Formats: sequence, C-alpha cells, structure tokens
Amino acid sequence: MSQPTYRIKQAAYRLGIKPGQLRDQLRDMGAITEDERAHPAWVREGWLKEDHRQYHHPVVGWKWRTRIDITEAGLAELFGRIDQAA
Repeated sequence: MSQPTYRIKQAAYRLGIKPGQLRDQLRDMGAITEDERAHPAWVREGWLKEDHRQYHHPVVGWKWRTRIDITEAGLAELFGRIDQAA
C-alpha cells in the first residue's frame, strides 16, 4: 500500500513555509539535483517520488516532464530537518 504524496505547494503549506523556500531547502539538502530530479537516495528512502510524463508540445513536439512529490514519510523527515535548522 502506497503512502499519500504531496506536491511541493501542498507540502510547503503543511510545513508552514512558502513553496519557493521549500524547493530551495530541498536543493540545499541535496534532495533535488542540479538537473531538477529527485536524488536517488531520497527516493530509495521513500521520502520523494518522481512522476514522469510525456506530452506533446504544439511547437516543439514531444517533451518529458518530471514532477517531484513528497511522501508522508518525507514530510516527517523534512519537518525534523527544518525544525533543527531553525
């Protein structure tokens, strides 16, 4: 059974910070890589999930997009890390 996931905006709201701040903190922690992907270690731990989708852009053709979602366990981990940093 999979645990619920939250988009960055939803997770930020639950953590009491702004989405941009959360994304910056995830980058600073190494959870989001330079190429805007979830770090494999964070995925293995079950803290982040990636959703890959392909879509057809009307001008440039087929493109891929990756959305990073935060799991319930990831939210708990982030709450602990953000709380310690404050």
